[in-house]
Amino acid sequence: MSQSERQIAGGQRRTLRAMRERLLVMAEAWDGVDEFNRSQLTELSDQVEKVATELVADQDGSIG
Repeated sequence: MSQSERQIAGGQRRTLRAMRERLLVMAEAWDGVDEFNRSQLTELSDQVEKVATELVADQDGSIG
């Protein structure tokens, strides 16, 4: 049985949010050591969250 668009989006949102948490932990390791690396990882985690937020099914069930 194949997954619905909503199920795919839900699974991918959970994966992306777990990745975001790992990126934030990595960024924290650079705090006080290398501001550039900390900043890059924090920005990447923000982008990951943006993608996760956009993976939502709209009213008619399509992914937007």
